[in-house]
Amino acid sequence: MSHSSRIFRRTPLAAALSFALLPLVSSPVNAQLEEIVVTATKQAENLQDVPISVNALTGDSMRSQGIMTFDEYVDFLPNVIDAGNAPGMREIYIRGSATEQGSVTVSSAQGSAPGVALYLDETPVSFGGRNLDIYASDLERIEVLAGPQGTLFGASSQAGNMRMITNKPVMGEMQGRVDVGMSSTHGGDDSSNIEGMINMPIGDNLAIRTVGYNNRQGGWISNTASTFTPSGPVIDRNSIGYGPYFRNFPDTEVNSVSNQDEVKDDWNEATYTGYRVGVKWDISDDWSALVQHSSQKLDVEGSFLIDPSLGDDKSAKFQPERNVDDFDLTTLTIEGRIAGLDIVYAGGYLDREIDSLIDYTHYNNGGGYITYYLCSGNIYAAPGPTNQNTCFDPRKAYRDQTTNERTTHELRISTDPDRRWRVMAGVYFSDVETKTLGEFQYYSTGDAFSDFQVNYYGAAAQSPYVLANATIPGVAGTNQVGPTGPLTTFYNDYTRTEEELAYFGQLAFDVTDNVTVTIGARKYDLETQLQGASNFSFGCRYGGNGGGGAAEGSCNSHRFSNSPTDRFTALGAYNNGNLTDDQFLGLLNYPGAAATYGGSAKEMFRGGGNNAATLQAIKEGRLDISSINSKGVTEEDDTIVRFSVDWRVNNEIMLYGIYSEGYRPAAQNRNAGQLASNQSGIYEGYVVPAVATTDELENIELGIKSELFDNTLRLNASIYSTEITDLQVARFDPSNVAFLVFLENVGDAETRGVDIDFMWAATGRLTVSGAASFLDTELTRINPQLQGVSVPKGSELPLAPSFSGNVRVRYDFDIMQGNAWVNAALVYRGESLTGIVGSAEFMTDTHQLAYGNDPGVGIHDEGGTFGTVATSDGEVPSNSRYENEAATTLNIGLGYARDDWTAEVFVNNVTSEEGYVVQTAGKFTPESSMMRPRTFGLRFGYSF
Repeated sequence: MSHSSRIFRRTPLAAALSFALLPLVSSPVNAQLEEIVVTATKQAENLQDVPISVNALTGDSMRSQGIMTFDEYVDFLPNVIDAGNAPGMREIYIRGSATEQGSVTVSSAQGSAPGVALYLDETPVSFGGRNLDIYASDLERIEVLAGPQGTLFGASSQAGNMRMITNKPVMGEMQGRVDVGMSSTHGGDDSSNIEGMINMPIGDNLAIRTVGYNNRQGGWISNTASTFTPSGPVIDRNSIGYGPYFRNFPDTEVNSVSNQDEVKDDWNEATYTGYRVGVKWDISDDWSALVQHSSQKLDVEGSFLIDPSLGDDKSAKFQPERNVDDFDLTTLTIEGRIAGLDIVYAGGYLDREIDSLIDYTHYNNGGGYITYYLCSGNIYAAPGPTNQNTCFDPRKAYRDQTTNERTTHELRISTDPDRRWRVMAGVYFSDVETKTLGEFQYYSTGDAFSDFQVNYYGAAAQSPYVLANATIPGVAGTNQVGPTGPLTTFYNDYTRTEEELAYFGQLAFDVTDNVTVTIGARKYDLETQLQGASNFSFGCRYGGNGGGGAAEGSCNSHRFSNSPTDRFTALGAYNNGNLTDDQFLGLLNYPGAAATYGGSAKEMFRGGGNNAATLQAIKEGRLDISSINSKGVTEEDDTIVRFSVDWRVNNEIMLYGIYSEGYRPAAQNRNAGQLASNQSGIYEGYVVPAVATTDELENIELGIKSELFDNTLRLNASIYSTEITDLQVARFDPSNVAFLVFLENVGDAETRGVDIDFMWAATGRLTVSGAASFLDTELTRINPQLQGVSVPKGSELPLAPSFSGNVRVRYDFDIMQGNAWVNAALVYRGESLTGIVGSAEFMTDTHQLAYGNDPGVGIHDEGGTFGTVATSDGEVPSNSRYENEAATTLNIGLGYARDDWTAEVFVNNVTSEEGYVVQTAGKFTPESSMMRPRTFGLRFGYSF
């Protein structure tokens, strides 16, 4: 079986320009290629005149090929890798600048900001781990700008950006279109879509354009019958000392669970429903205003990940899975001209709501505290004859409720583009707030705590236990404590804010008629903050008898909570001289909880260390808090620059060179300053960074753009070298479960590559196009604290194939008073590796112990060892990563157009290539994403 992927077979070079332009040649005798206009430099220009690497996928192309969703249009865009779990849970990488895939359990509030910015028209809609999955309806084009675009586009345009440009209202012209389609996937369910557009003029200077769509994508992955029994050896080796070890309780009664209620064929469905309304007003000859509102609901049922040990197209989940993702985006664009200056204002407000549920039963295979919640053995006393250990229902689920609000404003002015000196200048402001409530729901905990209470206190304890967030039965007037559900054992309740103010400018000067020098800069000020708490439910006994516990009718879960708000306030106060050493040593976590709950409050920086250890780390420079102000906000400011020279050799060839820089925001860690729970070997003295700082990217690039042989051959190429300093990654660390997922700067990296794309109008009827990407990546420095956790220095970056490419052919011909066409596309995506943490052998061993079989995924040995926990053979596992094997796909289509009607029959993925990509983020055993198998379909369209 092959282990590559549809989720990311994006040719870092290829795939798209060729495809994007194919439909532009129909059947005229003159075989010249048509001009494509892009706005990559925030001004309308011919694609071939823009001295940067830009690829464009036109709206006509997308419609004729049925490209509608995120994974479909990324498939045919060059230099782009799309990695993720399912629709609405994807990340974008360009030119190999990939790190660790984000875990959806924390990416909303705790994940890294994206390294590639996603725009809808003028508005950034990027989101770490969950890029907005916008349905591609009535788009003018999609542009991909490879390489840093930070001077004009700002944060997260670190490695490039992707811009989705919508069709705008057209004055004085009535237009409309309806498209419908249906398809059938081999071994899966049917799919269907319908969308419509109407453009209506109102008078001479006002027009409205409305778009609506519904697209249901049938599933092909089946959730198969399975039984799960927690593995004693797995649980014992991952435990960090809390809860009963199975080896101490040889007669442990372990409950199994069946997923019979969740067995379903073709359960991974996705439905896109939405609309867009735009109103444009030509106020005068010089001024216009455009208001647009886009609304979409993405409803995903089931899992898009498979268990590779079960064979093709199969998963074994024990909980239903879903992802409901709604967004509303309202934008205002005003364009005008005063005294020879072009003025543009672009403002937007995005409101996004996510509600998802995923199976988390696999946490039994890696959680360091799992027996505490799963089993009832005597936790605090030595094993004895009365200490019975029973392990209850192991089912677990994670529910994520996230809201994301983003307000942006940009004002820019530019001079006449025909002048020898050209200036663009602007100011940009954004305010982003993300609120996340993530609930970890354990079916076992209530029973385990109740049974433990009886065993621990004996006959005197006749009252049961409930979770701290559950309603207490029989107690009048008692409601849930906190916003969580009755199965919630602990939850993350976070608010993450990012505020940016930036000033940018660009000066272009025509040194001669054929040589232009351009200089750009961006001065930015960024403020980021993480607030809220992780609340742990350690049980609340009710009834008023027995030893310890809460009084009748009261529960409080905050005694063991972790509050980033308090942590960063304290760290900021100490950094700014408002807190003495003695005061720092006396910091407590939720000091008021002691009176409410009983017992003593805990030190703020407890865990593997204490307040004294964290203070020592600050003094020794191992914990950097210099960017945190007195309010607990991380502040950073810098200026990045861009310099380019382009030379128009003649009317057919342009050469250019670029130096550019990019950045993305820093991020605060919820467990800032905490020492590792495992204080042995490579983890000794390790402290969680307070802030994962901005990783900066510097790029040098040389390129050529050419239109040869009377504009029948378009050939573009670029060669680039990129250096990334302080590469920011998300780290999932079950060996140190006290801080689980957090962010840090792993080290430095380099990427080097060559991009080539071409299109050849061989005749007025035959068009051949193609693209290729050659890529070499390397980690050049590793943070000393990550030795033995990260892959070693010299390793390649994840999700970075050394070669990818495609070839496309289209032939047009006249028949039956209409135009017909046949096209074919062969796309190749090379081998790559998954992740930047070297845990593959350890995860494979866990899978073998837990399920009794091999996951069937190839492993690449990076050299050295990983972590400190031994595998089942008693050896420390090798530092290794999972392999994603190469994948080749073939799509074919036959279409016909006459008058206002079009029809096409198509077959995608003719050979049903699996294209697996292994997913490891936030997991203890490997899962894989895969391509949709062979799909046969029909498309019809009518324009008026």
